Amino acid sequence: MSLGPTGTRLLNFILFQAGWFVCVLGAASGRAWLGMGLGLALVVVHLILVARPGREGVLLAWALLGGIVIDSVHVRTGALVFSSGTVHPDFAPPWILVLWLQFASTLRFSLSWLKGRYVLGALLGFGAGALAYAAGARLGAAQLGPQTVRSLLQIGVGWSVALPLLLFVAQRTPSPEEGERYRIF
Repeated sequence: MSLGPTGTRLLNFILFQAGWFVCVLGAASGRAWLGMGLGLALVVVHLILVARPGREGVLLAWALLGGIVIDSVHVRTGALVFSSGTVHPDFAPPWILVLWLQFASTLRFSLSWLKGRYVLGALLGFGAGALAYAAGARLGAAQLGPQTVRSLLQIGVGWSVALPLLLFVAQRTPSPEEGERYRIF
């Protein structure tokens, strides 16, 4: 049995929001590893529910690679400072990389309306990406660099490149019609 498109989009959105909150609040409370584990469990739930987890996994792998590169650049340039859950001071912590997986899991589902809309994706990435990081910093999961506006601009630019690229990957590794719905047992 599978959920219809509306139910799938709603459940996907709920999984993403839950993942964002557990990762960010875990890091903010000094329990980044717990938040990361719970967020990763939600990614696994997503992969269990999709009809073609292998194809979805390709998209998530690209997002993970993008997250490692982009957020590590932010760390190295001082635009982002993480005090919780870091493995190495020059690299993005694992919990934020789980957020990249979480976000990528929305591209074929709750954000499927962005398919082929690369300019809109770039604009949305710029604004929403910077706002999401600002919200995470406000909750205490990270700190923006001393030049807050420059940090937010840099993060926005990173996401204005990342989101259209991830949309392209999502479109180039399409799921069949049934892959756009969650299977419910």
